[in-house]
Formats: sequence, structure tokens, C-alpha cells
Amino acid sequence: MNQAAAASPPLRPATTGGIAATFGWGVYCACSWTWCIGMFLPIILLGRFGWAGFWAFAIPNLIGCVGFGYLFTAEQSRRFATVHIGPIRWFSLATIAFQIFFVGWSTGSFVLAAPIPTDAESAGAGAASDLLAWPVLGAILTWTAGAAALSARGDLFWRWLATIIAATSGVLFAITFNRVGGFPDVAAPTNAAPVVGIVPLMAMGFLACPILDATFHRARQQSPSRHSFLVFGLVFAMMLAFAATTFDPMNPASVIPVVMPVIVAQWTLQLLFTIGAHLREVTTLPAGRIGRSLPIYAAIACGALLGMPGIAGEETYLMLLGLYAIPFPMYAIAAGVRGFDQPLPHRWVLVILLVSLASSPLAWLGFIENQTWFLLPAAALTAIAGWVIGRLSRPATPAPS
Repeated sequence: MNQAAAASPPLRPATTGGIAATFGWGVYCACSWTWCIGMFLPIILLGRFGWAGFWAFAIPNLIGCVGFGYLFTAEQSRRFATVHIGPIRWFSLATIAFQIFFVGWSTGSFVLAAPIPTDAESAGAGAASDLLAWPVLGAILTWTAGAAALSARGDLFWRWLATIIAATSGVLFAITFNRVGGFPDVAAPTNAAPVVGIVPLMAMGFLACPILDATFHRARQQSPSRHSFLVFGLVFAMMLAFAATTFDPMNPASVIPVVMPVIVAQWTLQLLFTIGAHLREVTTLPAGRIGRSLPIYAAIACGALLGMPGIAGEETYLMLLGLYAIPFPMYAIAAGVRGFDQPLPHRWVLVILLVSLASSPLAWLGFIENQTWFLLPAAALTAIAGWVIGRLSRPATPAPS
């Protein structure tokens, strides 16, 4: 995580416009935060844990994001975004890569064809993957080019675009709700893993990660009122409810022909918005040591590669999700313990990466193998390591003379 020193930019002036601007920035945050996590993870959690899994995801998510707007003043947001510019940049780059991966995965698996077999002994599997790779790559390039074109527009455009997308999502939600007959009646499977295992890591991730989101800092600095984050909470709750209606516990495949066109429309709008919003942030941040363009191209290439048929899948999705469960929350905890007004030295950022790598087997067993008890020590390690790193990285207090 590069933390090259940059001149402190002036505080972005708060947008005029009163209630309209407050509403616009709130809707902007809701759309920028509706990633492939909010649109798809509820489906996975409902299938694994029933509604308990959904609430374990939704409650800390809403509290963490709404709380950001009320805990940070505009000036505090400016200082944090200036001091911690490196991790904020990497957070946006990871988010761009994650969304691009999801474009590829969803296009190949849910839109163009059934999931591609990956058995190396199947001669047809490789040929099918190669054939499907080209339209998947075309979709990735189309989404990315569209998002890049949007990224050059100004704040007013983005607030209006968010309002249009949120209104459209509301209409799509109503259509879906009507077609499927309401929310799914789903209970945890009889052999379900304990949902309590996911709660600490899920809560820590969603409570900590908002402070590294550049789009949130933009909104907090420019909105005339912190109540824009209350607007965010209301709109984002609707987005999560929308995702929940697309799950059928008795026959998941039955939902596809009924609501797939609606789901594709929702994903198209939201992925364009999220990729474009974070591209905009990365291109407006001061360049790091390796420049501005190279990290962006690397993020796009990484997301595209992971989204290719034969590579993309639920395992890859959950591995990328782990970035927001361990390394980013660990950094946020360390930064809070050290003091938000002080950058974390590079050597301690390296320690965070090493600890995250060491904890990856626990995350694999917990997320991929669904042995959720392993996520409890992973959460403890993340919290303790973040606290210890924050304490040890504090500047030495000079002895009294």
C-alpha cells in the first residue's frame, strides 16, 4: 500500500442546494456501495444460513456505512483521505478489479451459458471455455469502457445518474417482488454451518471498510449535511432487499427465467456506476510512486483474468471478498489505534500483508469450505494484529527533559 507523501488538497467545498444535494449525495453513496457484494452475497448467505445469514450481513453493513457519515466531519474526512491516500487508492483498485471479475463471471455463467465445466479430463470443457472467453472479454471491455467514459464527468452528473439508477432499481425491485410473490420463505438448511462463525469477521469488515472508500469521503466532504448518509441507509436497504428477492430456496433455478432480465438490468447499471465512480477517484488522487495509469491497467487486467471462463466461480468470488474481511479492516484498525492523523509506516503495512497471508488458510476453510468456526480465530487475529500494529507503530514519546 503506497503512501507517498502528497500535498494536502484543499477541503472540497460543500455542495450548495440544501435538501436536494443532501439527497443526491446519499443516493450517490448507495449506488457507489452497491457492489457485486450487495447484489450477490445475500444470495449465497440465504442459501447457506437462511435469513440469519442475510441479517448478519445487512446489519453491520448499514451501521458501518451510515455511521461513517455521522462520526466523520468534513474536515476529518479530508485529513484522513490525505494522510491515508495509499490504502484508499488500493481499496478503489481492488474494488474495480472485483467488479470487473463479476462482469466476466456473471456474463459467462448466468447470461450467456450455464456454468462451464472445469474438469481437465473433459476435452469439451476447454473448447467451450475458449469459445465463451471472447464474448466474456467483450462484455468486460464494454463495461470498462463505459465506466471510463462516465468517470470524466462532474459531481452534478454523478448525483443525477445515481438518482436515476436508484429510481430504476426501485422499479426493478417492484417488478421482481411481484413476479416472485414476495420475499423468499427460507430457513437455514438442516446441515447448515453455524452462522455465528461469520458474524465477527462480517461485522468487523463492514464496520471498518467504509473509512477506506474514496466515494464516501467525496460525499462526506461535499454534502451540505451528514444526513445524506441516512438517505444512503434507506436506499441501500432497498438494494439489499432487492437482492434477497432473487433467491428461491426450494428451486433456485426457477428464479432465473422469471427475473433474469431484471437482474441483468440491475447488475448492468450498478457495475457501470461502481467501476466508473472508483475509476474517477483513482484518476483524481495524486499519483503514487508507480504512477497513476499502471495500477489502473493492472486492476482491470487482474479482474478480467479472474473473470474468464474456467477461472471465475464462487470460490474466486469469495477469495476476493476476503480482501474486505482481513487486510483492509486490519489496516483500518491499526490506523485508528495509531491515530487517524498519522500515516502508517510502510514496514507495518508489509506486516499487515504478511499477517493476512498467514490467516488465509483460516479464511479458506471458513469461506470456501464453509467451516465457519475457522472464521472466529481469523477475526480474532485480524483485530488483535491491527491493534498491536497500531500500538507498536506509534511514534516514541520523547522523554521529559
